[in-house]
Amino acid sequence: MTNKTKIAIIGAGPGSLATAMLLSQLDYEVSIYEKNDRIGGRTALHKMGKYSFDIGPSALTMTHVLTSLFMDCKRDILDYVSLLPINPIHTLYFKDISFPLFSDQASTKKVIATYFPGEEYGFDRFMRENTKKMLYLTPLNQFNYSSLFDFFRPTTLRALPSLTFGRSLMDDLARYFNSKHLRLAFSLQMRYLGMSPWDIPASYSIIPFSEYYYGTYHPIGGQNKIVEAMQQVITENKGKLFFNSEVTEFEIDDKKITGAKLANGQVIEADYYFTNLDFIHSMTTEKTNKADTKEYSSSAFMLYLGLNKEFPFSHQSIIFPSDYRKFSINTMHKKILSKDLAVHITNPSATDNTMAPINHSSIRIMVPVPNNSSQIDWEKETKEFRQLVLDTVKDRLDVPDLEDFIEEEFIITPKDWEEKYHIKHGAVFGLQHVWSQHGFLHLSKKTPNYKNLFVIGAGAMTGSSLPYIIENAQIATKKFLQKEKKSK
Repeated sequence: MTNKTKIAIIGAGPGSLATAMLLSQLDYEVSIYEKNDRIGGRTALHKMGKYSFDIGPSALTMTHVLTSLFMDCKRDILDYVSLLPINPIHTLYFKDISFPLFSDQASTKKVIATYFPGEEYGFDRFMRENTKKMLYLTPLNQFNYSSLFDFFRPTTLRALPSLTFGRSLMDDLARYFNSKHLRLAFSLQMRYLGMSPWDIPASYSIIPFSEYYYGTYHPIGGQNKIVEAMQQVITENKGKLFFNSEVTEFEIDDKKITGAKLANGQVIEADYYFTNLDFIHSMTTEKTNKADTKEYSSSAFMLYLGLNKEFPFSHQSIIFPSDYRKFSINTMHKKILSKDLAVHITNPSATDNTMAPINHSSIRIMVPVPNNSSQIDWEKETKEFRQLVLDTVKDRLDVPDLEDFIEEEFIITPKDWEEKYHIKHGAVFGLQHVWSQHGFLHLSKKTPNYKNLFVIGAGAMTGSSLPYIIENAQIATKKFLQKEKKSK
C-alpha cells in the first residue's frame, strides 16, 4: 500500500537528493523545490560554450558511502556513473621543490623515499594509526549528537582517545613527518574545510588519510554526474522536482510548519519538511540569530577558464606560498588578502576528455580568501586579484603564455557566494570545524526546534564533503522514520 505521507524538500543539493532517494524508495510522496533551474547547488555543472566545469567539489573519496546510498535504493551506482581514479592525486608546487602524490600507497611511499629519504616510515605510521582512528571515528557519524547525553554513548567514549583533544592537525603531523613540506602535503586537504591546519583539530587527519586509503576519483563528465544519477533514481521512484520554485519563508503554528511559501505566493503544504538551504543563512531570525557570534570558514575566489590549448597539468595542482602559515593567518584571522597565494588548480582534462574538446582544457582555479565578515570590497578588488592569481599560476607552473589561450572565463567571488548562492558571509565551508561548534553545540541544534522540520546538507553538521553530506541525509532520514513511527 502506498504511503501517503507528504514530504517537501527545500533545495536540490546533494543532501536533498540523497534524502529524496531514500524516502521515495520507501514509497513516501516526495517533492523537491529548487529556486534555480537545475539540481546540484554547489555541485552543479557550469557550461561555457564547449567547456564544462564543476562549480564546487573537484574530487571524490570514500566512494563506499555513495555506493551504500545507491544500494539502499536497490541500485548499483556503476549503472549510473563511471568513476575514474585520479593519479596522481595532486602535484605539489613549493618554491624549492615539486613532487606528485598518488592514491596508491606504495607509489606515494616511493615518492617520499625519493624526495625525503627516511620519511617514508612516518607515512607508514601515519596510515597505520589513522586506520585505527577511522575505525573508531566512523561510527560517530551515525549519531545525531543533538544533546550532551549523546557524547556518553559507549561508542563515543571508546573514540575519545582518537579525538586527540587540544592538538591541532599540524601538531599531529609533526609526530609523523620532520619535513615541513610533507606536513603541508598532508594538511592541504583542509582546503575542503576552509580552515588553517594550525587551527583545525587533529582528529581531521582522517581526511588526508582517506585519500590514500580509499583512493580519489573523478566521475566521467564531472561531479555533477553524481547528482544527475541521484535525480534519475528519484524520478524512477516517482519523486517530483519543481524548478524555479524558491521557498521564501515557512508558515508556522505552534512550532509546527504548516506551509512553505514560494516567491510566487504559492504555499506548499506537506506533513514533513526537509531543508537543504544554507541553514545559517535561511533559518535564523533577528531574535534567535546567534550566527554572528560563530566562527566561519574561509571563502573562495574562483576562476573558471576555457583554454584552447591542452596544458600538461595534473588533475589537481597545489601551489604553496613561501609562508603558508602567514597566508593562513591573513586569511582566517587578520582577514586580509595576501600577495603570496595558495592556489588549487583543477584540470579534469588530465583524467577525462569529456570536459573540454580534444587539445583544449577546462581549468578551475580556487584561492582561499577571507569570508565577507572581512568587509573586503570585491567590486573594487576583483580585477587586480584576478591578475595576481593568473600571474602566480603563470610563474609557478611556468606557463607564461597562459592568458593567450583563454576563450571563456567566469569568476565567483565571496560576494557572489553570499548573494547568489545564499551562503552566510560567503563562507563556502560553513561554520569552522572546531569543538565548540560540534554536535549539540552546532548552530543547527541551537535554533527553534520545529516539530516537522529536518535539516540536511552541508549546513546541518560539521563536515562539508559529499560523503558526510550523504551520511547526514541518512541520519536525518532515520530520525524522521523514528518520529513518524511514534506519531502513528
